[in-house]
Amino acid sequence: MLQYSVIGTLIVVGSLLSVYTQSSGCHITISGNSAEDFKKCDDLNFQKMMDFVNATKQTQILQDVLVKNCQGRKSEKCVEDVAHKKPTGQSSTYSPTAQYNSSHGVDRLIPSGIVYMVVTNRERNPFWWVNLGREYLVERVEIWNRKDCSSCAERTRNMDVTVGPTLNEMKLCAHYKGPSQTGEHLVLGCTKRMRGRYVKLQIQRTDYLNFLEVKVFALKTCSN
Repeated sequence: MLQYSVIGTLIVVGSLLSVYTQSSGCHITISGNSAEDFKKCDDLNFQKMMDFVNATKQTQILQDVLVKNCQGRKSEKCVEDVAHKKPTGQSSTYSPTAQYNSSHGVDRLIPSGIVYMVVTNRERNPFWWVNLGREYLVERVEIWNRKDCSSCAERTRNMDVTVGPTLNEMKLCAHYKGPSQTGEHLVLGCTKRMRGRYVKLQIQRTDYLNFLEVKVFALKTCSN
């Protein structure tokens, strides 16, 4: 059973974790199979602390205490797009030209014409992916559908959104039955926050995969 107590600035959670603040800063200790001891609350250690809390499914109150008490900083958990201009790839490229490259999925351009979008060939189970650069706790994926033709927009259906540490280790975040409408903005939330470096969209049928933009919203620690 998980227990916690707060005495002044001392926080103790079972035998797993303790945090206390001093005038010189903050001291964090994690005890377990591989104990770690973080001597200060810099951004890297603070993020490691938050990752530990999330990975071990600690309580929400502990997360709140961490972000409020670490070195007295005004910090908060926030969710923001982590896919912008990150490396991308796709199963194929329609009429291979720059205007249909996979990179257009994360360029934050949402045009009204037939340029700067992701379009694959018509093929079985076409896909697109983005490499976030490191692992994040992914909360949701948002997709902007094509604006230029209704028949193109309807291709966005029976689509799996998966998340994982590698492209060979992906788990389902959300499934979109569709079909989507022209210019529609889809917000697909994972059933729970999922840890991963890669996010992949894949149509489970024979068709083109086409869309304008993707944003991947993940948990980060924001400090002011």
